[in-house]
Amino acid sequence: MTNLTPFGALFIILLVFAFGDFVGVVTKAKVSTMFVIMATFLVLFMTHAIPADICTTANLTYVTSIGLQFLLVDMGSSVGLTELKKEWRTVATATIALLLAVVGCAIAIPVIGREAALVSMPVIAGGVVAANTMVTAAENVGLPTCAALATFIYATQKLVATLPASNGGIKYANQLVEEYRKRDHSADAASNTGNAKTKQLFWQKHKHFYTNFVCLAIAGTIVFLAYLLGKATNGWIGQSLWSMILGIVARNTGLVPSHFLRDISRSTGFFNFLTMITMIPSLAKINLADIPVIGFNALVIFVFAMIIMVVIFRFTPLWKICGSKSLSLGIAMCQMIGYPGTQLIADELANAVGKTDAERDYISEKLGTAYVIAGFTTVTLLSVVLANFIGRIL
Repeated sequence: MTNLTPFGALFIILLVFAFGDFVGVVTKAKVSTMFVIMATFLVLFMTHAIPADICTTANLTYVTSIGLQFLLVDMGSSVGLTELKKEWRTVATATIALLLAVVGCAIAIPVIGREAALVSMPVIAGGVVAANTMVTAAENVGLPTCAALATFIYATQKLVATLPASNGGIKYANQLVEEYRKRDHSADAASNTGNAKTKQLFWQKHKHFYTNFVCLAIAGTIVFLAYLLGKATNGWIGQSLWSMILGIVARNTGLVPSHFLRDISRSTGFFNFLTMITMIPSLAKINLADIPVIGFNALVIFVFAMIIMVVIFRFTPLWKICGSKSLSLGIAMCQMIGYPGTQLIADELANAVGKTDAERDYISEKLGTAYVIAGFTTVTLLSVVLANFIGRIL
């Protein structure tokens, strides 16, 4: 395709993203939106239907790094330290699951090589931020096939993890229903009355000032401070990690509400789009001969990581941390799914198992909290830290 204008290039890119969302909605998220988007771009690049520099033509490459930093701030604001403390068993199980996935990747080194295994570690335990970080790191050291592998794993891991997460979750949901039906709910109703009025946070006192642009300005200030702190620490704690850390601080000191960019400025969709754009050019560098290698490497990573997690949580006492073998396996899969997929699975299982609204709400609260906290622990927090570290040693 020649003589493509910036608006023409942008139209094609947005059309592919819309197609991915359409398939995700039609299949009720059983087919990953990201998989459809990345697979479509790969086919278009390999058939030369679109040019390799389509993102540059659309004038998007100059603003993509901005999107990543703002997205990290909003992700940080979603982390409530109080909730993490209450769900310490979930946090501990999710952390162990991440370490097991990393061990699985390490065991795969003799099969797929050191660089491919290292690049895969944060991606299989994380989401778009970890994938973006590893794609950039791999390209910076001249490893385009590893960059493509990171993109491929990110695009397909939800397909791999959704079924075992659902299987583990449905067994736990049935346990929750039995537990709920045996309980005396009169005490619960009484405890919900007469709660003491909680102290208002700073953002709640001044809520009327938190407009779209004020929230963007707050996030912009945090991003700039993260940039300065990244420079001050010589990049060992990079800007990306500082953006997330400062987002967590802003949330837990009451400066901003949870997901203030998503819920108030409603800008995270655009920032997500910019972040994913950074991974698309790596697909243009894949040759037909690379596909079997990338596919094989990804398969090895998934097999090794899944086997070690299943073995450890099923045949060792570590499952007792969260109190259920089925729940521990479900939590282990959350690192490959992330939010909102974790919540969607919990809600779907609640609707399938619960017979009344009260039962569905109970399942959604218990299972949904565990799955979402597990995703926050791995995808939002630990995978970003891991990606920054491996990016430095790659």
